[in-house]
Amino acid sequence: MTAVIECRGLTKRYRGATALAGLDLVVEPGQVFGFLGPNGAGKTTTLRILLGLVTATAGEARLNGRRVPDPSGLAQVGAMIEEPAFYPWLTGRRNLQILAMFGRHLPARGDAIVAALDRAGLAFVADRKVKTYSQGMRQRLGLAAALMRRPTLLLLDEPANGMDPAGIKEFRTLLRALADDGTTVFLSSHLLAEVEQVCDQVAVILAGRLVEQGTTAALATARACVRAALDPADLDPALALLASWQARADGPDAVLVETSDGRAVNEALGRAGIWARQIVLERPKLEEAFLELTEPELTEPELTEPELTETPEVGHAPAAR
Repeated sequence: MTAVIECRGLTKRYRGATALAGLDLVVEPGQVFGFLGPNGAGKTTTLRILLGLVTATAGEARLNGRRVPDPSGLAQVGAMIEEPAFYPWLTGRRNLQILAMFGRHLPARGDAIVAALDRAGLAFVADRKVKTYSQGMRQRLGLAAALMRRPTLLLLDEPANGMDPAGIKEFRTLLRALADDGTTVFLSSHLLAEVEQVCDQVAVILAGRLVEQGTTAALATARACVRAALDPADLDPALALLASWQARADGPDAVLVETSDGRAVNEALGRAGIWARQIVLERPKLEEAFLELTEPELTEPELTEPELTETPEVGHAPAAR
C-alpha cells in the first residue's frame, strides 16, 4: 500500500536558520494522523513543502507516491494552512464559488459547494458576508474550501482555532467521519486533548526532526508506571529492592516504578515479604508524553518558524489563503 505522505531526510534552511533537519515521516492512508511539536519545531514548514509553497533544501517528500512538487499530486489534496483568508465583503458561498472558478482541480458544480458548506457546518450562514463571521466560522469556511474537491488527503494546520467547545466536538466528529469514509487527515494542532481523542497515530517532532511516532496508546504505555501503595515502614526497603526499575518515592507510603508490568512489581515485593495495599498501572495522557518528549526544548527561548520568503506558483495551494 502506497503511503499518502512520505518524507525522507527532509531539510529546510532559511538564511542560516534550520527549520527542518532531516525529517523522516511516513503516513499510511485512511487514518487521522496528529502532527505535533512545540512552536518552531517545523510543522508548518513541513506542510508548506508538501503543498509546493516552498522548496526543500535537501531530502524529498512524496504525496500519494508522487515526488513534491508535482501539481498532479495535489489533485486530490485539500488543505488549510494557518488562518484562511477570504473576501470579507462577499458571502461564504460566493467565496467558495470564486475559488471553484479559479482553483486548479476544483469542481465548479454548485452541489459540491453545497455539500462542502453543509459538512463544515456552515449551511445556515452560507449567504452571510464573511466579515460577520467569527474566527471559528472563518476556520470552518477554510475547511469547506478544502473539502470542495472531495479530497483523499486533507492537510490541516491548527484548524480548530477560535472554535468553542461545541464546535470542537463537532469538528472532531467530522474528522473521524472523513477518515471512516477513506480520507486521510493530517492534523497539526496544539489541542492535545482533542488529538488524543481523534487521532489514530501521532508523530512528535522537535527542532525539525522526528523524535517519536506511534499510536497515542503506545506513547502512553511506553511511559506508563506502576504505583504501589505500601506501609510507610516498607518504603525504603521497597525502593532498594526496585532500584533497577528506577523506582522513586511518591509520598511517605507509595512507590512509583517505571514499568507497565504491575504483576512483576507485586511478585518482586511479595518475594521480599513486602505486601502492597494496592498496585495501580498509571498511563500518562498524551499531553504528559508530549511534554516529556519536548521538555528540553521548552527550557530554551520560544522560537517561531521563519516567515515564507519564497513566492509560490499560482495554483499550487489547494485551499484559500
